[in-house]
Amino acid sequence: MGSFRTRPETTAKSSHSCDHPRPSPVRPSINSALSQIPGIGPKRAAVLAERGLVTLGDLLLRFPSRYVDWRQVRPINEISPGAVATVRGHLTGLVERPMRGSRWRRLLSGWLQDAQGARIRVLWFNAPPHLRQRFGAAREAILQGKVNRGSDGRMEIVHPEVHLPGQDPPGSLQAQYRAGELIGQRLIRAAVDYALAAAGELPAAIPEEFRAQLELPSIAQAVRYLHQPPPDADLAALQGGTTAAHQALAADELFAFELALELERERAREWSGIAFNRGSGLADRFVSELPFKLTAAQQRALDEIRADMASARQMNRLLMGDVGSGKTVVALWAAINAVDHGYQAAVMAPTELLAEQHYATCRRLCKSIDIRAELLCGTQPASHRRRVLLWLARGEPGIVFGTQALIQRKVEIPRLGLGLIDEQHRFGVFDRVRLQALGPRADMLLLSATPIPRSLARVLLSNLEVSILEERPAGRPPVTTHLVEQGELAAVWRKVRDEVARGNRAYCILPLIESDDQQELAVTTAAAELRERALAGLRVGVMHGRLAAEEKDRVMRQFRDGKLQVLVSTTVIEVGIDVPEATVMVIMGAQRYGLAQLHQLRGRIGRGTQPGDCYLVVNGSANGAVRNKLKVLVDKTSGADIAQADLELRGPGDLFGARQAGPLPLRFAHWMKDFDTIVRLRDLARAWLRRDPQLNTSASRGARAVLAHLLEAGASAASVG
Repeated sequence: MGSFRTRPETTAKSSHSCDHPRPSPVRPSINSALSQIPGIGPKRAAVLAERGLVTLGDLLLRFPSRYVDWRQVRPINEISPGAVATVRGHLTGLVERPMRGSRWRRLLSGWLQDAQGARIRVLWFNAPPHLRQRFGAAREAILQGKVNRGSDGRMEIVHPEVHLPGQDPPGSLQAQYRAGELIGQRLIRAAVDYALAAAGELPAAIPEEFRAQLELPSIAQAVRYLHQPPPDADLAALQGGTTAAHQALAADELFAFELALELERERAREWSGIAFNRGSGLADRFVSELPFKLTAAQQRALDEIRADMASARQMNRLLMGDVGSGKTVVALWAAINAVDHGYQAAVMAPTELLAEQHYATCRRLCKSIDIRAELLCGTQPASHRRRVLLWLARGEPGIVFGTQALIQRKVEIPRLGLGLIDEQHRFGVFDRVRLQALGPRADMLLLSATPIPRSLARVLLSNLEVSILEERPAGRPPVTTHLVEQGELAAVWRKVRDEVARGNRAYCILPLIESDDQQELAVTTAAAELRERALAGLRVGVMHGRLAAEEKDRVMRQFRDGKLQVLVSTTVIEVGIDVPEATVMVIMGAQRYGLAQLHQLRGRIGRGTQPGDCYLVVNGSANGAVRNKLKVLVDKTSGADIAQADLELRGPGDLFGARQAGPLPLRFAHWMKDFDTIVRLRDLARAWLRRDPQLNTSASRGARAVLAHLLEAGASAASVG
């Protein structure tokens, strides 16, 4: 299920004279523009469009961010501070006054008294002008919010949600949306009501006979359930994405996804490639002159790639392996093999720094081999780019390393024999297509360090051949993982100081960029505190996703070159460059991350000749289940093993590998608790294509519609990273 959008429909206009009657408006459908909904004029339509909401179909697939539960009203005497409570009573003593130090901000305060006579204070800071008038003469209300204890010791609710008599049915779950400025909750709910009534039946990928076998509700039923849950709905299941409605949407999307993979695999069997089977042995000489021996996994992957490249069929292979497992050397062998046969190879990385690193690695390891290598990035001088572009356009054999600068309009690589994409999940699907378009017969090799369980990879990556590197290169030092309490941080910071004194460097990872709450873990405040206290005197830098690309590159270069000794960052460094001197990583609030992501972060240290230490810091609120989860990282080092454990521990979660693996940008699919469900959807997709290979029958109409819109969404999406 993706965006249903094609082109918004508009009301038909007559081109005849005013004596002719105006034609009736077009009946609303999922492709109708939101601007035809009462209350949504040009300004509000523009706000919604900025959020990707243009048609009724877009609106129906933008589900609530949360639900307000009005079903359990409690007496004020039974509530306690810290709880989210729903209370009913009579509003009294409402007073509105300017807030201190501001001419425009208003404070509205008063009391809510229930039937038993108990009272609780209610406050709205910066209250909108219409709020007090909204209560009118009838002061009966149901309020919901987090209960606090005020400075005078009395209980209060700040900024409660308000339910007035006659507005919404009492005892319900009320959807709340992220809609932007100018779009209130009442308006967006009314717009959703309009869309549900007007859109009719929604297209579904799974044919009806298969849907009955899976015992799933229809897509229309699922969409209505999530926007307007019934009074007996399970709130935890709604918030956790585990209702039958969620399963129906996920299954429909996965069915379409598997259809697309099968169609792509069938087409790939017919693609003719280049047979790289008559070279001079330059690539094997490269391997023989390496200052280390390949692991058994590297040799096995190399042999698989060799067989693919020797075939006249186009190679389409994914090379998976942990950070530091040696993917780059295997990829260089493939690139040199293409060059040895008189072709060009292009290596595309998500950042300039990573492209530079691969270029430098190639120059270092290929000193004794006569092979030309160049670097092409967007920030290089124009004269350098012109020289490289001319060289590429001449079709001379060699390897070019670069970023998305490689797929810009001016780039011509007429003898492209091999396209390599590193950290390929950081690119949009169509970036890969554009690279391949430079050489329609070129082999493609995709590299990824994202750990995916092998069983899941076989299903989700069925359109690719997969090679897996499960060994670390010989001599690579170990990384020891420690689970520590926040109260033990003093010893951790002493370890950081000791490592820096030895000339090494350290990462400190936090989940937030900034926060007003002192209890929250934020990069900006942590960096300031570390500079002043625990790590005073050390050169501490800051990295996060809001920095401009040039600033990120500058900070990473400073850290790599030793101008910064400690880097305080969000997970933006999860995909980064090698810093061999980085030997310590401190991950604050480790309980907030998934195991696979923690493993990725841990892979950024221990990449030199010295062992590394990774500290997973948790606070007292981390329960036994969280600690058991984190102990998996303490005990295991293989990314595939950790990903499998993550799947078993979490059950449903974000679908790793879906976006990078295939041609569709998935929005609703999740890992299923029962892996057999995904396998069954794949088998159903294959069975349907055997019956209707071109999706030409009327029973495939829904599948065609969903595939078309998903592909459209993928074509218009920015790169994943």
